[in-house]
Amino acid sequence: MVIETKRVFDGCAFSDENVSLTLTTAEQLSPQANFVSARVVSGELVDYTVADGSDGCCRVCGEVVTRFAVTYSDGGVLHTVAAEYRETRELLLRLPVNGSLVPYTIEVQTAMSVSSGAVIGSNAVTVGGCLLQIIKVVAPVDILVPTYGYCKYPPCTGSACRGISSRIFPVFAVDDDF
Repeated sequence: MVIETKRVFDGCAFSDENVSLTLTTAEQLSPQANFVSARVVSGELVDYTVADGSDGCCRVCGEVVTRFAVTYSDGGVLHTVAAEYRETRELLLRLPVNGSLVPYTIEVQTAMSVSSGAVIGSNAVTVGGCLLQIIKVVAPVDILVPTYGYCKYPPCTGSACRGISSRIFPVFAVDDDF
């Protein structure tokens, strides 16, 4: 059987237990806005360059963009706006060999436990807390897994229902090995 999945070629993690970030909001905040909460929505590496390095590694330089959803109150009404934080990163990563038919991508996964925050301007919010970023080099791959057919599950208790077919998994007209 062939399974399509992602292979992680290399990766690294950044963590900071006591970080303070200044986020830029997509919308204007009123002067009476009070910070309520913030959560990470997504992250990505943008505008990056790759240079050959030593020991099979490449030097990857780019900007990590972390997107947030910031909730604030204004006159007792809650509002949520998009915000982002940008930081330049320089990484040493092992990348797949150039010329591959299937291209690799660099993924960024970010989590932040926000413990404090404040509105500091019409388009700025500061947040503090614990930040974790995992940066991975991935590519879609096909993996060949030997198979001996589908699993056969015994009844949990008693007998099986008579009205339900015993066929759980699909059957194809021609069930050749791939």
